Amino acid sequence: MPTAMMICLLVLTVTADLWTDRIPDALTLTGLAAGLIYRFEKAGLQGLVSSITAAAAIFGICFLLFMIKAMRGGDGKLMSALAAMTGFAAGWKILLISFLIALIIGFPAAAAKRFKGRTYIHFSVPVLLAALIMMI
Repeated sequence: MPTAMMICLLVLTVTADLWTDRIPDALTLTGLAAGLIYRFEKAGLQGLVSSITAAAAIFGICFLLFMIKAMRGGDGKLMSALAAMTGFAAGWKILLISFLIALIIGFPAAAAKRFKGRTYIHFSVPVLLAALIMMI
C-alpha cells in the first residue's frame, strides 16, 4: 500500500475541505494519476488495468451515493483515487469504515442541532480516519 502517497493526499484533501468546503479536482486527479502510475510500476499492465477497474467501480458506487445526495462529488473522486492506489478490496473497506465513522460523528451533530435543517459533515475526515485504521 502506498502509505506516504495516501497520507499526503488525505492530509491535503482534509485541509482543503475544511478550509474551503470543497475538495479541489487538482488534488483528486493528481491522486488518481499517482495511484495509476504506482500500480503500473508495481505490477505492469495488469496492475494498471486492476487500478483503473478499482477506481471505476468505487467511483460508480460513490456516484450513486452522490445522486441521492448521500455524498458530495469531491468525496467520490477522493475515494476513487484511493481505490486506484490500494485496489478495490481496500478501497471498499475504506469506504465502509468511512461511513461508520461518519455515522458516529454525524449522529451527535444532528442530535445537537435537534434536526433543524441539514447536518453536514466533511466526509474527507472520516475517509482520513478510515484510511489510517486500514494502515494499522
